[in-house]
Amino acid sequence: MKKQLLKTAALSALLASGMSGAALADAATPGLYVSLGAGMNWLDDVESGGQTTSFDEGFIINGALGYDSGDIAEMGKYRLEAEISWSENDTDTVTAGGVTGNAGGEIEQFGFMVNGYWDFLPGERLRPYVGIGLGLTDLDQTLTVGGLTASADGTEFTYRGALGASYALDANWAIDLGYRYTVVNADNDDAENHSVLTSLRYKF
Repeated sequence: MKKQLLKTAALSALLASGMSGAALADAATPGLYVSLGAGMNWLDDVESGGQTTSFDEGFIINGALGYDSGDIAEMGKYRLEAEISWSENDTDTVTAGGVTGNAGGEIEQFGFMVNGYWDFLPGERLRPYVGIGLGLTDLDQTLTVGGLTASADGTEFTYRGALGASYALDANWAIDLGYRYTVVNADNDDAENHSVLTSLRYKF
């Protein structure tokens, strides 16, 4: 009886191992995917018109539709995607003429990006990656100081660098944790964003 149980346990382990290997093999094939993510966004101080505006930490959400190439020999794989995102950071302080005061308002950023990623370690569940992106961001900012409110908006060129890692849950699902450095290239007052996001990705 004991030997039979051991044989059954060993067979189960082999089957599980085989299924895991098959799932990873399927995950390495080409296909379309969708992803949804959310996280925190930190916006560096913005200097414009002789004043410096600082912001509280904010949040970001995003969604993407992409293509996964599947592993290319031992080199890994690439992913190309179109992404939309939205972030919001409340205004903290404004400094002008050496004087700093509290301020109200916020800055919202609607981003439209085309991103490219390279995933390393083919065949593994945990896969680090690096990426770059280009696109446009629609900025919408309001600023309230001393009871006076001003607003501004515009659409600006945007570029990005990214790194992170994803973990394959099965052949279709993966969870991702990544860092993104995104610069909205406005005239003389670039908005530099640091974002940490967790995303869930599904490949068809």
